Amino acid sequence: MATSRRQALGVFLVGALMASGISGLLRQRGGGLETRPMTAVPGFRYLSSGTLSGARPDPFFGLDGAAPRPRGNLADLFTAPQSTGQVPVAAFSDYNCPYCRVLTKLVIEEADTGTIAVTWHELPLLGPNSVIAARATLAAGLQDAYLPFHQRLMKSRFRPNAAYLETVADGLGLDPERLLRDMEGPQVTARLEASAGLANLFGIYGTPALVVGKTLVLGEIKRRDLRRLIRMEAE
Repeated sequence: MATSRRQALGVFLVGALMASGISGLLRQRGGGLETRPMTAVPGFRYLSSGTLSGARPDPFFGLDGAAPRPRGNLADLFTAPQSTGQVPVAAFSDYNCPYCRVLTKLVIEEADTGTIAVTWHELPLLGPNSVIAARATLAAGLQDAYLPFHQRLMKSRFRPNAAYLETVADGLGLDPERLLRDMEGPQVTARLEASAGLANLFGIYGTPALVVGKTLVLGEIKRRDLRRLIRMEAE
């Protein structure tokens, strides 16, 4: 009897291990990425992932002159030059969002491999300091230094004053006075409004957020899942 029980237990354990292995294989092949179609944006789907920062319902925070509030233009979603085989990615972030710092690093590292073409969107939802940081970075972009400025602010605690912005600009070889002027200019405001409109269209109520090909990701996403999603979109 004892031998029969041991044999039965052995069969059960082998079966459990096999099931676990099959389950793990399915997850590895992408079975764990469950998406749902978006009714608001036909042809797109969404993947609800990790934690969000902020969750303000109003993506037009800080844009006093933005009424009426448009739902965004899909033509503004992916504007970065795209090579053959690359998956377009739109990244929405806020400099006061701790999760954005991690995701920004992941996205930049993936972009360096050549698998994706990234369009960066400023979505300042966490107060006036976030708006200042967003405007400063977009102004740096007018001097062809968007990404270096973006990375600098993501890596440090942001101090929202002219002296700090001038120091960062000078350190990157930019014209500090022009940066301060451009921050309040129409080009920067237009970019903020376009990104806010897209957030309104897609229902992005917090940061970070990504649109990878046709899939919206709200919140954090692990490196392996991001790469899995990129492969899925490429196929």
